[in-house]
Amino acid sequence: MMLFAIQVSQAQVSFGLRGGLNFSRLPSESVSFTSIENVQSEVKTISDSYTGFHVGLMGEVSLLGLFIMPELLFVNSGNYLVVEQGDTRTDVIQKFSQLDIPVMVGTKIGPIRAGLGPVATIMINSDSNMSEDFAFKERFNSATYGFQLGAGVTLGNIALDLKYQFGLSNLGNGIQLGDNTYEFDTRPRQIVFSVGLLLF
Repeated sequence: MMLFAIQVSQAQVSFGLRGGLNFSRLPSESVSFTSIENVQSEVKTISDSYTGFHVGLMGEVSLLGLFIMPELLFVNSGNYLVVEQGDTRTDVIQKFSQLDIPVMVGTKIGPIRAGLGPVATIMINSDSNMSEDFAFKERFNSATYGFQLGAGVTLGNIALDLKYQFGLSNLGNGIQLGDNTYEFDTRPRQIVFSVGLLLF
């Protein structure tokens, strides 16, 4: 117990600021239905990547070749969809403001680290032209969860990280048209590039 207490007391704890870019997309999928105007319609997710950003706080605890890295991030992200109604095609951009809380755990060899961990997402705001241009009601969940895996390097007080994030729960329950709800896979995937500045 004394040896463990000594080792814990020697743990390195750092805090700082975090920011970067995230490139998100939804799985390619489509759902077909008949609109209120009795027109055959289809909503498709587009595999094009939406470029957003994130800013926030980070921490890092290093001990015995392991590390724990919690973060609290404000995230701007989005997705692209297409709505086809008869011969009419309309591009739709979904934009989200979120609060992400990832916790990465892994191994560390010198300045290089690699790990994985869960991430919780709290929806702050969502915006798209789907509800305005069509009689759709988008149904988003207020909170979702996912997983991250990635690698990084710390150079002095600069921390560089590249992560892949995928959703384990759906972003929402699809779209609602009248009394009918049409569901499709809305578990987003993201590539996240971050730069951290360790202040102390």
